[in-house]
Amino acid sequence: MRNFSILAVLALPLLVATGSASADPLRNFKSADADKNGSLEAPEFRNFIDLLADGGNRMARSVRASRAYGIALSRVDYNGDGRVSGDELKRYDEAN
Repeated sequence: MRNFSILAVLALPLLVATGSASADPLRNFKSADADKNGSLEAPEFRNFIDLLADGGNRMARSVRASRAYGIALSRVDYNGDGRVSGDELKRYDEAN
């Protein structure tokens, strides 16, 4: 199961490649950012992934099913501050 988690997270760039309006990454990022500080802490990031998964995003569904939220967050958190900014999410997507 752990290998599945890592494989799901390696494909994380596909999180933002979605055609479903209900899985719109920007809208879901803003919705998940409960404290409106422009970044997602771990619980908010989990909510972000869940919103994408609920919208039908296959990779987000894989992350959720494998409970790889922490791994996914660490892959996107470039500065290591424990939260993910929109810029970090975009940077990860562009790099992969």
